[in-house]
Parts: sequence; C-alpha cells; structure tokens
Amino acid sequence: MNPTNQQISGLKDKVVLITGGASGIGLASAQVAAANGAKVVCADLQQSHDLPAGCEFQKLDVSNWEQTQTLVQSVLARHGQIDGLVTSAGISRVGDLEGMTLQEWEQVLQINLTGTMYSARAVAAHMKQRKQGSIVTIASINGMLGNPSNLAYCTSKGAVIQMVRSLAADLGPHGVRINSISPGLIETPMTAGLDQSPAFAGFVKQHLLKRQGRASEVGNAVAFLLSDMASFVTGINMPVDGGFSSAKVIEMY
Repeated sequence: MNPTNQQISGLKDKVVLITGGASGIGLASAQVAAANGAKVVCADLQQSHDLPAGCEFQKLDVSNWEQTQTLVQSVLARHGQIDGLVTSAGISRVGDLEGMTLQEWEQVLQINLTGTMYSARAVAAHMKQRKQGSIVTIASINGMLGNPSNLAYCTSKGAVIQMVRSLAADLGPHGVRINSISPGLIETPMTAGLDQSPAFAGFVKQHLLKRQGRASEVGNAVAFLLSDMASFVTGINMPVDGGFSSAKVIEMY
C-alpha cells in the first residue's frame, strides 16, 4: 500500500498551514493531509510542482516575523480558521564549534528554532480563542542525540523539542495541542548526497529496520498528530526513526 493512501480520520475540512511545505517532509505531510480531506496551505521560499489537489502555495521566509504574521492573517481571512500548523521549514550547516562560521550558527538557529517559534506565535491567539488546534514541529534524532560536526543543527533541533514541552504547558489549558516528531534518516532533498559518504552504510545499519525512511512515513505520523485521533496527545516528541534512538546494535560479524 502506498503510505500516502493511509486513511486518517479527523482531518476532513481542517485548514492546515505547513511551513517548508514545498519539499521533503513538509510536502509529504501536505500530501497525506490533503488526501485525508484537509485544506492545506504550503508555505515555502520556492514553489513545488508536486503540490497535490487541495493544497495551495504561499511564499514565506519563516525567519521573518512580519511575513509570518501577514501570512497567517491572510490564511484566516480566506479560510476563517487554522486548525493545524506544521513547522517543517529547516536547514542544516555542517560544522563543529571552531569550524562553523558565526553566520552559519545564527542562520540555522534563526530558521530552525526562531522560525518555529514565530509560526507557533502567529497562530497561538487564534487557536486559543477557538479552544482547539494542533501544532506539529519537525525536530530530529540529532536533537535527541549528539552528532559530530553538526553543532548548530543539533542544538536547534534539541531546543525545538524543549520548546514543545514548554508550549504544551502554556497552550494545553486552552485546548491547543503541540507535539514534535524526530525523524531518523529520511530520503529527502536535505539528505541527498549523504549516500556518497563512507559512513553512510553504517548510519543506515544503526536504524533497527536497516533502511532509510520515506518522507511519506513521517507525513503519516504528522497527519495523525494533527488529527482528532490524537486528541489526548500533547507535549511529546515522537521518534520516527526506524528504531535509531531505541537501541544501538553492534554488528560483530
């Protein structure tokens, strides 16, 4: 079965805003949500030609607060509501403490961390007023565990996970849920080219299912957390990582 054909109830006619929605995990999440009846707004810097029916594109730089506010108000003016938010926009810059530039550090945190906060902040008042809403942030296994030469990315994603816990405490009394998903190695444009690394095969083997994940598999988890099926789930970080974070299996032979 095609993972995007999974039936997830409780999404029909919901309005979902997805940042980074034109590629990778964001696009896969849009495809699953739209397939299950949601009206999806994909916000990104560049438009995709793969947006399915039920999705519209809006340009957005998530590191710009004014743009984020304006987009949210535009969506509310057209659709009257925002039921779900997915913060999938993100970047990665390779570099350790001394090897990365300060500009790279600031850029990664501005997009991955502050951009996530901006998006949540922009929809919070509306969701609190309606006493409902679901926010799903895309974190990473690299926010749960350390990874060499990836300081800015690991730090930003770890902070996103902690932000979710704090926001769950703030928003829960208002009926608004917020959760994070930590993908493992997923086939996306961001991971393209990693298979050329000598360490790639070993990285794949550290996933207990012994393969890369598909973006649609993360999209299914996103759609579940957005949906009414997850109505009593908030404040969690859900690894979608083929077992990477659960155990480390050393192959002796």
